[in-house]
Amino acid sequence: MTAFQEWTASKEVSSRVDLLRQKYANHPLVKSISHKIAPDWTDDPAVFIEVLLASKDISTAQVLPVSEEMHLDLLRFVRTDEIGLHSYLKFLN
Repeated sequence: MTAFQEWTASKEVSSRVDLLRQKYANHPLVKSISHKIAPDWTDDPAVFIEVLLASKDISTAQVLPVSEEMHLDLLRFVRTDEIGLHSYLKFLN
């Protein structure tokens, strides 16, 4: 089994992303958070985090502080840098 396959099958990454979900569960701008593990454009293993915003009327100015905080929380909770995964955030509304 390759390292990528191990991370894809790992419940550890899902558990770590669950911490992120819990932190933002009651955030007024965040409706839901989902993730997938897949190769990125360099073919390295990566976790892609998709954040569904609570409304289509949310401005970029409103999302910016949330995205900065969530980026730090990726390092704190998911710790992708420690486990050898690149991480990507995508906000959808």
